Amino acid sequence: MPDLSFDPAFCRRLVAVHGPEAQAWIDGLPATIDRWRTTWTLGPPRPYPPTYNWVAAVDRSDGAPCVLKLSPPDARVLIPEAAWLALADGRGAVRLLADAAEEGALLLERVVPGTPLTALVPERDDDACAVFAQVIAAYQRPIDDDRDPRVAPLPALTERVAELSDHLHRYGDADPLPGGLVAGALEIADQLLVSAGPDVALHGDLHHDNVLLDRDRGWLAIDPHGLRGDPTYEPSALLYNPLRIGPLAAALAPRRCRVLAAATGFPEERIRAWGHVQAALSAVWSLDEDPDPDTHVLAVADALAP
Repeated sequence: MPDLSFDPAFCRRLVAVHGPEAQAWIDGLPATIDRWRTTWTLGPPRPYPPTYNWVAAVDRSDGAPCVLKLSPPDARVLIPEAAWLALADGRGAVRLLADAAEEGALLLERVVPGTPLTALVPERDDDACAVFAQVIAAYQRPIDDDRDPRVAPLPALTERVAELSDHLHRYGDADPLPGGLVAGALEIADQLLVSAGPDVALHGDLHHDNVLLDRDRGWLAIDPHGLRGDPTYEPSALLYNPLRIGPLAAALAPRRCRVLAAATGFPEERIRAWGHVQAALSAVWSLDEDPDPDTHVLAVADALAP
């Protein structure tokens, strides 16, 4: 059984994001893994490289290929993910097989072979954009009933945008990000929110590593953050991804907006504007782990600036 309490990078990342109380969860992770293996009759786990959750390939007792995903329960990050997956119901996304999100555990369909959309970039970047449009069209639907219990756990996009305002209050004149970036992005976001159409359930982190190829079901989205809000926000995170292409993302971003607009039917100016806002948000988030601004993402924000 792997003991990830000895993975320093994983520990530092979780503590940076969730606070020092996350260390106790990391220390108890081997026992937590055993608990959910017993509960859901799972075979030995084959962990994926850890990021912000502990995730492993597992096989259920009936032979079904699955993924076990664990996160600190106090962080509650799996609750909106489970809600979004329940709303998607397998359309353009992995299926939710068992839900204990309140306790920090999910059992998910495993995508086989699981080739990420990253494999198409940069040589087939337009094709990758077409896949994104196909996946978005498969799962994105208006929220018909606010009383639907699956909708209630989804934070509003307005809450995410408010993080820009929080950043301005936190740093004031000592903002480590380029002058005017965050304030300008907040102004643009406010305009976009006022002019938005009906809310949809948003994946909220749709990028190349979160769309995988399944041999039977085609391209599927994984790892949603789970939000509700303007449908045209959805492509914004992919515009500075995949991270491995670095500065090339800024060069590709304007063309991606044009290709995505043609493929999704979303107005190009809204895709571009949300892309600028999301790049600013990503730069804000990166400061939680690194005091030096993310120049790669800042370049995309510049490329998409109005």
